[in-house]
Amino acid sequence: MNVADIYAILNTISPFTLQATWDNSGLNIGSFAMPCKQIYISLELDWQVLDFLSESSLLIVHHPVIFKPLKTLHLDTYPSNLIAKCLQKKIAVIAMHTNFDTTHLNQAFADSLRLDKLGFTLESNKEFSLIYNNTTTHNITLDSLATHIKHVLNLDTLRYSKGADSLGGHSKLFITCGSNAESHCLASRNDCIITGDIKYHDAMIANSNGISFIDVPHFESERIFATLLAKTLQKNNIQAIITDSHNPFCYI
Repeated sequence: MNVADIYAILNTISPFTLQATWDNSGLNIGSFAMPCKQIYISLELDWQVLDFLSESSLLIVHHPVIFKPLKTLHLDTYPSNLIAKCLQKKIAVIAMHTNFDTTHLNQAFADSLRLDKLGFTLESNKEFSLIYNNTTTHNITLDSLATHIKHVLNLDTLRYSKGADSLGGHSKLFITCGSNAESHCLASRNDCIITGDIKYHDAMIANSNGISFIDVPHFESERIFATLLAKTLQKNNIQAIITDSHNPFCYI
């Protein structure tokens, strides 16, 4: 098979037209005519992943290798150094980012939080956020919600900010894997946003409006990407090798 064949299958699984206007999903490196002797899947392209790949293969990643326009190809800097190595090894790279968030990953992340155990049910989605309602008649404290999420995700630490002490019967959760701090613009007082990469001033603004944040680390919210896509490809009789990318952060 060549890259074009796999791209067509991926486009039926999660259409690339669904990606955000600022995104760069699709073919990032290589050409559609390139053969792919093997298919690999990883959250990210890094050196450890790249060294593992065999020549003349296809790598499917979640995060685009080329995200912002490149002004130069300086081979001593990221991502040009990775791009050069891919071309040398005849490796094509396809990114499935916000389109796959929309069709698969965001829901899988929300499901992993087991919110039904606390009485939350899915209401709708808007601007890459899944919106959950508290369907119970009692308040759920933010501390208990954060503790629950820390437990189900097996996190050593979890950062959160309190816009309110509890979520009442009309409160909503806005959930986005990866990073979507801007969703506080959609939320109302006593709502809570669960996402990653929360900046200090995002929390300050949200808290002043009675909105809470639970900051699930970016890597932890999306690390299921490779497994999820591999299972989906199997349904289309495509076998892929999962290659683990590495969290760039260390914790003590």
